[in-house]
Amino acid sequence: MNDIQFAFIDEAGDYSFDFENNDVSTHFILVAILAKGSNKEWLEQEVEKVRQKYFQTEQMQSDKMDNPHLRIQLLNVLKDLPFNIYAYVVDKRKIREDSGITFEKTFIKFMNRLVYDDLNRTFDQLDLVLREQGTKEFMTEFKTYISERSVPDLFNYSTFGFNQSKSEILLQLANFIAGTIANGYDQTQTSEHYPLFNKIIKKKIIAINLWPQNYNNYLDDYISRNQDSPFDEVIFKQSVNLTLQYLEKNKKSEDADEKIRVDLLKFLLFNLRENPNEYVFTQEILDNLNAIRVNKINQHYFRSNIVSKLRDSGLLIASSNKGYKLPVCLTDLYDFVHLSSLTIHPMIQRISKCRNQILLATNHEIDILEHNEYEYLKKIIELEKLTVHD
Repeated sequence: MNDIQFAFIDEAGDYSFDFENNDVSTHFILVAILAKGSNKEWLEQEVEKVRQKYFQTEQMQSDKMDNPHLRIQLLNVLKDLPFNIYAYVVDKRKIREDSGITFEKTFIKFMNRLVYDDLNRTFDQLDLVLREQGTKEFMTEFKTYISERSVPDLFNYSTFGFNQSKSEILLQLANFIAGTIANGYDQTQTSEHYPLFNKIIKKKIIAINLWPQNYNNYLDDYISRNQDSPFDEVIFKQSVNLTLQYLEKNKKSEDADEKIRVDLLKFLLFNLRENPNEYVFTQEILDNLNAIRVNKINQHYFRSNIVSKLRDSGLLIASSNKGYKLPVCLTDLYDFVHLSSLTIHPMIQRISKCRNQILLATNHEIDILEHNEYEYLKKIIELEKLTVHD
């Protein structure tokens, strides 16, 4: 049991859609602090030390820290502790009124199902922990929803569900992180310091699942936040739409590689929102994907079985010596073409030289490209010869 993954869950925001009321949040945010059983006790001790230093006798709650500089100090301490962040950020303003879920009760039920389906798909095993006292309505409904669907074993233990585990201090950590994320999304809590908050904890974040997921939401967000950045709407639209279509088609897949591809695309979409003009290094992506996996993937497997297969499916993924990103402009695509050409052209030249040597040695009786499956290579090499000759 010590190796089980725990998820300590808390929320920020409310369920109201009465945006004329200035106290109503624009976003609903749910944060799961992920920690392994073997780290739980030590993590609790370290977070408690942080609480005592920055909150003294009070609970470690985000709304009790107004000083952004103290928040930065605190986040810098937390970033080295053994936990990860898995979150959901729902922009309530972008939910259509005719969707049927712009009422508190229906919104809560919808979010129960959305979060359950995603967590159950993402994690093979997860021990969920919620606050026992003073639980908000969503948490109460969420616990009931999952309990009805969890299947206990002979020892009355559910591999995905609530197993009476507790940790008040790690639930306080979830609350603090939820509030920190709200600083970057919720219009009632927006902080100019959020980019620095995010930069500090970026490597702790496994995923921030944005919802609703549609192209216009990403476009509006990008334009409002990156007015002076290079941008091509056609490329942006194709990049995002193809990604969202792939996620919708494969979100319930049980195939292990398909799950990795889905998680990668979710990570790239999050990066598109937070750092749209920056590439993410391969190792950073692998650290993110491997944080929730027992069977780790290496760079070769990542490139050949994950990224390559996504590109084979027609998705647009830009790459350079700095890593990967979803393209937002023509320059991003040129980066991909340039990086690919550095490999493709030398390989074709080597094949051409090998072929020429064998043709010469056998008086043109053996052509290593004579088989039908190599016809395209033969045409490329012959065309290149004509181009050079001209």
